[in-house]
Amino acid sequence: MGKEENQQIKEELRKKRNIFRDIKIKFNKWRFNMYLCAGLYILFFFIANWIIKELVKPRAAGWLVNNENLVISLTAIVLGICFIADSIVTSYLKTPLQRLALNIDISPMEEKKKNNLMRVTQETNELFKETFKKFGILVIPVILTNIIDKPQETNGDKRSEHPLFYICYLIPILFATWRIWQVNRELNKIEQKILNEQKKHYSN
Repeated sequence: MGKEENQQIKEELRKKRNIFRDIKIKFNKWRFNMYLCAGLYILFFFIANWIIKELVKPRAAGWLVNNENLVISLTAIVLGICFIADSIVTSYLKTPLQRLALNIDISPMEEKKKNNLMRVTQETNELFKETFKKFGILVIPVILTNIIDKPQETNGDKRSEHPLFYICYLIPILFATWRIWQVNRELNKIEQKILNEQKKHYSN
């Protein structure tokens, strides 16, 4: 084996080692995010459940009599925040998974092993995400709507069908619009920085 060939093998082994190291780093970050989100979800669920049962539910009937529109609006806002929280948690789970999948895909592993790793990680991610939804985000809205609909309704109309209640869908859209604006601003900054560097380079 010649010196040049030996050097080439060493370089390939070094690249493989670096790729595997990156995969491990991305895997550990994804795993950490999953269990962090699990802990936060459990904490959020128990705190929200306690607040609803101990503080909100006993007083809901009186609040609805005194100021129905305000209670419906506040309930809708809380639900909107829950929807935003769900999207944030989902992104915290999906982003590291996508980066992990990219590293696995460009690795020199066999295709069968790549497919298996990506399938297992995706499956695990979906299990966590869907369990979180069933455990928290889908439970809290049901509890809240039951509270505002439980007292005697007027004209047979449900308060959860009141126009103000649909604010809960507007809030996530406004939040998403704000995030899009942030990304656009960041891209404009990067573009401006590149243009400034080009001008500086050409002027020299």
